[in-house]
Amino acid sequence: MPPVDTRRISGPESSVPYTAYQTKAPSKLDLANRSEGRTVDSHRKIFLSTGVISQAKGSAYIEQGKTKVMVGVYGPREVQRRSDFSMAGVLTAELKFAPFACTTRRGQQADREEQELGLVVGEALSSTVCLHRYPKSAIEVFVTVIEDDGGVVAATLTAAGLALADAGIHMFDIVVGSQVSLTKDEVVVDPDRREQYGMEGGEVVGEVTVGYLPSLEQVVACMCEGVLQTEDLARGLAAATQQAAIVLPAVQQELVEKLKKKKLKENQM
Repeated sequence: MPPVDTRRISGPESSVPYTAYQTKAPSKLDLANRSEGRTVDSHRKIFLSTGVISQAKGSAYIEQGKTKVMVGVYGPREVQRRSDFSMAGVLTAELKFAPFACTTRRGQQADREEQELGLVVGEALSSTVCLHRYPKSAIEVFVTVIEDDGGVVAATLTAAGLALADAGIHMFDIVVGSQVSLTKDEVVVDPDRREQYGMEGGEVVGEVTVGYLPSLEQVVACMCEGVLQTEDLARGLAAATQQAAIVLPAVQQELVEKLKKKKLKENQM
C-alpha cells in the first residue's frame, strides 16, 4: 500500500478543484467595460480612515476599488546606535504583501519586489517629511497590502501621507499617489489589475506611478514600466498629476473629520 499522510485531510474522490469554477478574465482589454462602470479618465471609489492601529503614533487605511492597504507610523524615536547619529532624522519604510493579497500566495519573508517597493516609498516619504526637525531620530513606516487589485504603490503613498499627518509629523506637503496606464491611443486613469502593464492582451504599452505634492506642485516619486517615448511619458505624467490633485480633497476631508472628532471628544471631557 502507498504511504498515507495522516496529517492531510483528503477530499472525497468525486471532488472538483475550485479553479474549475473561477471565471477567466477576457484576454482582450475592454476599456468600455471598466470596473464600477468607469470611463478611461475616472478614478475608482476611495475610502479613507485614520487611527485604525491603536498602538501606532499614526495610521491610515485606504480602499481604492478592491485594493486595500493599511499603514502604520511609529516614532520619531531616538536612534539606538551612535553610528546612526545624524543631525537630520531618518525615515525608513517597509512594505509587505499579506499572504492572501495576490492571486498567488505570497511568502512570509520579504521578497525582492517588496524590498524594492519599500525603498521607493521610503525615498518618496523622506522627500516629504521635514527630517531636519527630527535630529537623532528615526521614523518608521510599515505598510501592509491586504488586497492587490492594481495601483498598490499609488494607494500606499496616499495612505502613508495620511498616516504621517495623523501622527503629527511635520511635512512640506501631504503626498498623494496616482497611477495611469498608457495604450497607443488612450491614457487609462487608476488601472485595476487587468489593466496594468504586462497583463494578457498586450494593449497596455506602459504605466506611470507618481507621488505628488499638490500645494508645491512637485513630484517626489516617479515609477515607469514599459517602453515609453518622451511624448507618452509627458502625457502620462500630466494625467497622473492632474488625477492626484483631484484625489487631494478626499484626503483633506478625512483629516478635517479626524480633527472635528478630536475636538468634540475634548469638549466632552
